[in-house]
Amino acid sequence: MNYNLLLINHSNDELIHHNKILSRIFPDYSFFLIQDYTNLKHQVSSCVPDLIILDLDCPKINNLSILSDLFQWFNIPIVAISSTNDIDEIYKNGAILFLQKPFSEVSFISSIKTAIRFMDSFKSLEQKQEEIEVKNKFIELQHENVLKQRDIITQKNNEIMADIRYASRIQQAIFPDLTKFEELTNQYFIFHLPKSHISGDFYWITKYNENLIIAIGDCTGHGVSGALMHMLGTVYLNSIITENKFVHASDILEQLRGKIMTLLNQKGTLGETQDGMDIALCIIDSKANKMEFAGANNPLYLVRNNELTEYKGDRMPVGIHINFNKPFTNHEIEIKNNDHIYLFSDGYADQFGGESGKKFRYKKFQELLTEINEFPLYQQKEMLENAYIDWRGSLDQIDDVLVFGYKIK
Repeated sequence: MNYNLLLINHSNDELIHHNKILSRIFPDYSFFLIQDYTNLKHQVSSCVPDLIILDLDCPKINNLSILSDLFQWFNIPIVAISSTNDIDEIYKNGAILFLQKPFSEVSFISSIKTAIRFMDSFKSLEQKQEEIEVKNKFIELQHENVLKQRDIITQKNNEIMADIRYASRIQQAIFPDLTKFEELTNQYFIFHLPKSHISGDFYWITKYNENLIIAIGDCTGHGVSGALMHMLGTVYLNSIITENKFVHASDILEQLRGKIMTLLNQKGTLGETQDGMDIALCIIDSKANKMEFAGANNPLYLVRNNELTEYKGDRMPVGIHINFNKPFTNHEIEIKNNDHIYLFSDGYADQFGGESGKKFRYKKFQELLTEINEFPLYQQKEMLENAYIDWRGSLDQIDDVLVFGYKIK
């Protein structure tokens, strides 16, 4: 499908440079350029864009107001570009992706490719947004002030929930299409239970040469904040594979850490953001019967002949940490047919429940995996889910839950 991409930037040189890059990567797309920020509504309307790439650093405008207005006028996906680090406000005002200057050409291309995947979802919401605006006008005309305020509050709550559900659809679009990986046919299960509609736990899978690379991540927080970190993690993992400058699994985590720290301006100073992620990543070479594993806080479990072996991750996250200059450990593991590999976040083992309301804990989790590993993978997922629900009982879910199981064949 061909798309119309609109670039808005006060700098003519940057407009020409970005247009040149995108025209090379997307030769079938149509591109429109706007340098003058006045009367933007009319200019954008005449372009009929599917995606807006907006530079917010024009000194003559209210940056966030322009971003908010464009989103409200057209409900078109917007990629925001700026040198600011006020990421939360930029996302609150309508951007689906944010690129902080300076950024590499690879990061720019990866972000635009990710945004393109959102376009169909944005278009499907245009009609619903118009209906909401009509209802809002009707409420304003028909009710007294007190009732009007009550209804507006209700409407806003509904909009927030609609945004969250929409964010969930976007997140689902980001997750890899596992049907594309022949190696996973009947050889895996995913038990994913977000605490809310969107999750800070994520899985990422790709093919590299003849190898399969699998990562299970647990981002700081859950819900919207966790999902934003998931988006960054996915974009950067894709970028690292595209750049092809790694040899081992540990190299990927080190490059991912560097990209996240750069984007979040993490330098180890007091009071800065501590956002990041725990992650377990493995590279599986089935032909050579070997696997590499590297972990940031999270381990890998391998079950063979009903015996579980734990390969521990390093005690540091992907992000700022006291040991952020320390390299990640690369584990080289021999694998055999019918080995079971399990990658997971901490949500399962940390869940409170049982008769005493205590945590499930990792020892019990290891025993459960050892008990069920001889069953077919779809049954293993059912057993894990049933055990989790029985343990939690009436207590609240405290965190996102993600368990990935894979059988070597």
